[in-house]
Amino acid sequence: MVTIFASWALVAALVFTISNGQCPNEVALYNYNLRTASANNTWFLVPVPKQAVQSALDTAYGTGLVTLTDLPANDASLFPRGFDSTTYHPVLVSAMYQDDIRMGAAKIQGPLLGGGLNVPYVRRAGISKPGTVLKALLSIYISGANGNAVAGLVPATASTLLEGFFLRLGLFIPNNAAFQRNDNNILSNTAAWLVASNPVSGPDYAPTAYDFQFTEQASFSLYTAKLFKSVINQASILSGPDFIANLCQRNQYYFNNDTSTMTPVTGNVTFGPAADGLGVQMQSTMQKATSDGSGLYLGNEGFTGCGQNVGFNPENCDAAAANVDQSAL
Repeated sequence: MVTIFASWALVAALVFTISNGQCPNEVALYNYNLRTASANNTWFLVPVPKQAVQSALDTAYGTGLVTLTDLPANDASLFPRGFDSTTYHPVLVSAMYQDDIRMGAAKIQGPLLGGGLNVPYVRRAGISKPGTVLKALLSIYISGANGNAVAGLVPATASTLLEGFFLRLGLFIPNNAAFQRNDNNILSNTAAWLVASNPVSGPDYAPTAYDFQFTEQASFSLYTAKLFKSVINQASILSGPDFIANLCQRNQYYFNNDTSTMTPVTGNVTFGPAADGLGVQMQSTMQKATSDGSGLYLGNEGFTGCGQNVGFNPENCDAAAANVDQSAL
């Protein structure tokens, strides 16, 4: 039986509605023994130089053990304007505000914030069957709401020990909502790694993972809703002993009713030193991949929306990829 903490390592993924409305957790009734939640998240697909993405995977999992697969870049139902897959590979970055988190009779009191980076369209080199498509975690951060970062300590510690994920305590702006609306009417969200807390004299030591600056747009342009649902719901590679055992986990997000509308957004994503990597560093691989080393990626497309999330039990990676719930796509 999967622990309540295992899914935290794979909440990738990390999105929010423009109105900040939180949808109900209606999937708990049908998935009593699984972890379920109301997930108000923002997601972006960021084209990053392909060599840098593979380098980040090598650091996270070991050189050559997780590799990029070919993108369906010519599929207009996914990439209506195509995608330069020779030069770039998309990185999925997300910010999360989850509430009504349940598993069986257990329920986490209060919401949790999170965020992180995943690489979709990957495979286990020499292990995955032909046609198996997975996604791989580069970083994930978690915190309690309203500045109570330590509320994320138990799931972060348990997930790291039990699943081998480097699930870290985070600091988020805002600390009590899916995103904030700034004076210039730009929406934003920021995540950082809480390396050291200094509640007495401050400040905390917290290198930035990412910054979102975005606005709503009328419709999708670069990508389609079908693509976002596809990459978000790809089975995620587990770490530690589960990596050796070739286990993956499905975290399915359902955006298919009136309470979970996908709202297209466009904006800038800036990756900081904590975007990827195994420890504290001056620059992340995602950051260094920009021409000036700033980590700023302009004109990215994404969406906000409150989806209902189900975290399934770990299973063989080929089986997990084949068993993705088609009703989530």
